[in-house]
Amino acid sequence: MKAPDFSYYEAKSLSDAIKFKSQDDEAVILAGGQSLLPALNMRLSSPSCLIDISKLKDLSEIKLDDNSIYIGALATHNQVMDNSIIKENFPSLIEILKMVAHPAIRNKGTHGGSIAYGDPAAELPAFAVANNAKIILSGLNGNRSVDANDFYLGLFETDIQPDEILVGINYPLLKSNEKIVFEEVCRRHGDYAMAGLIAKVLINQSVIENLTLVFFATGDRPNLTFNTSELVVKSGYDYSSLKKSLSSEIDFAGDLNSSASMKLHLATILIGKILKKLED
Repeated sequence: MKAPDFSYYEAKSLSDAIKFKSQDDEAVILAGGQSLLPALNMRLSSPSCLIDISKLKDLSEIKLDDNSIYIGALATHNQVMDNSIIKENFPSLIEILKMVAHPAIRNKGTHGGSIAYGDPAAELPAFAVANNAKIILSGLNGNRSVDANDFYLGLFETDIQPDEILVGINYPLLKSNEKIVFEEVCRRHGDYAMAGLIAKVLINQSVIENLTLVFFATGDRPNLTFNTSELVVKSGYDYSSLKKSLSSEIDFAGDLNSSASMKLHLATILIGKILKKLED
């Protein structure tokens, strides 16, 4: 199948891209293109124009501030994995990115592109929600920051406004007794997950004091749970009670990889795997 007809515009600057996008509601941003181009070829997307921002190198910056790490939207997955700041402060992100497709894809795919595309089966949106990241959007009225959990509104639907472009993500630094733990189930390495879980854990003297659980490939967006997280902290792992809690918090949706009931089962199992990792 071939992509639908569309025009192409290479942005000369961020302000140029924002201005052009604000004038055409059906235009979409092209960065790495690793999600967008397949969607075009499958006729899942029919934009009027592709606005290419891939040459705006100032959007590739990765930097450490006092309390956060900033990753520019155009930083590729491989650039993030190879960055010394990420290696020192977010080694868990490197482990997560190893599960994103394959090396050739990671060489072109961008951090901001994955966050902005909002694929509910992708790892990075869930990582952003688990870390309470701030999504930085730039538009005609300047920049604004959106909490990651408020950014995802539905299936491939985000809070990006017609005149806005995602320019970067701020991740709060982990406390000394915090860690990120990651697990997913997939048929083959690099395939879309059948179900996945990213947990942010606060531990004090081997006791879990606070737990954030964000599931992906389970519903129409990254699924942040509250009651289930509290149940784990209070009572530990009990398959039946956790499965019941998850079914009340997440509207599980089946896809080509697994049914809704299988996703519920796998999500419950993944909690146990996360807890096991914390014991090791």
